[in-house]
Amino acid sequence: MLSMLADWQQSGLSKKRYCEKNGISTATFYYWFSRSKEKDAGGRRFIMIDKAGKKSEAEVIYPNGVRIKVDTDLGLLSQLIHLY
Repeated sequence: MLSMLADWQQSGLSKKRYCEKNGISTATFYYWFSRSKEKDAGGRRFIMIDKAGKKSEAEVIYPNGVRIKVDTDLGLLSQLIHLY
């Protein structure tokens, strides 16, 4: 989430255009934006994914136990997270 917000700020695109380009809903983006402004996330916090680093994987673990390992493609990760 924070990586995408930083990427959006550097892109110069409008929020709507950035969302269209990266395959995320504007509602999700605005939720992330509002959460990033909160000083205390109440225990649940988002983590930073380093896009500039070496090619790496992220693992999505659903409550039903299904695990999916994918490259750190933030658009794909966003879609996988929204599946559940």
